[in-house]
Amino acid sequence: MKQWFEALSEREKQLVVGAGIVFAIGLFFQLIWGPVNSRLEKAEMSVQNKQTTLAWVNEKLTEYKQLKGSQKQVATGSLSQIVNNAARRANISLARMQPQGDTLQVQIDEIEFNAFIRWLADLTQNQGLTIEAVDISEAEKTGAVRVRRLQVSK
Repeated sequence: MKQWFEALSEREKQLVVGAGIVFAIGLFFQLIWGPVNSRLEKAEMSVQNKQTTLAWVNEKLTEYKQLKGSQKQVATGSLSQIVNNAARRANISLARMQPQGDTLQVQIDEIEFNAFIRWLADLTQNQGLTIEAVDISEAEKTGAVRVRRLQVSK
């Protein structure tokens, strides 16, 4: 290769060196700069989406705390009757209810998050129940959650 290069005229040598430099720069951008830049853009978009979601959750948390702090009324009947009646009024399909001593554990397969928050507000404000624990996860449908465990007490 060195002999081939030495056999070239001065102008051809300059052309080969220039083409080599352009090729090296193109290779750098293709193999290093492009993927790094692409990953950076994806990461920035992911952070922006997560910040939007966090702001929305904080807004709903504030709304929930305001509703929770309101004056409670006490409903009569068993805990499972109260929860079941409130769910029926809100058109919520309960997957499972399991009494555990003085508390009741409820599972819901899929529910719109806003409807779930309204239902929790009804349980705490209008029915006088206390939310002991909540375990929710994201559902496949946008804006919906899966309630793994909702533990309520009187």
